[in-house]
Amino acid sequence: MTVFEPTEQARAAAVRAAALADIARRRTLVASAWNGRELINVAELLDVVMLSLYEEEPTRPGGICESARLALADAEATAAETPGTGFPVGFGQYVTHALDRRPLTVPALPVLTGWSLADEDAQLVAALDALHGHLATAATEAVALALLEAVFALHGKRADLAQLSHG
Repeated sequence: MTVFEPTEQARAAAVRAAALADIARRRTLVASAWNGRELINVAELLDVVMLSLYEEEPTRPGGICESARLALADAEATAAETPGTGFPVGFGQYVTHALDRRPLTVPALPVLTGWSLADEDAQLVAALDALHGHLATAATEAVALALLEAVFALHGKRADLAQLSHG
């Protein structure tokens, strides 16, 4: 019998999923009841992603197992349905980036009303692009985790801007 040992990339992706779950749990402390419930759901799904990456052999292209892929897709769908979580559309890219190294992207927001909000969003997008570049070249996973914290702080600010603009 062969014992499965996750690759270095799978372990990195699992640690990133755990870090995002921690971010979601911390956000419940300041979120509305609805958003808090959805953040807990996102965190629990990310826990499934983390455990699956550690315990299951990859079955999908890019080095991800089916249960992790499904849980990540569910977490993304939950966040997309609840913009108040501050988790951007397609945030799973930050987990899978450790596996496939695909370029990270910044999702578009609905058109912001008011020039000052649009200007502030442009500044946040530029900062996110810079952090994505640093994340792609992070020397260690500890550096990558610190960068993820900064990236998700900026995504939270972008979500706040969108809510300010659209009520």
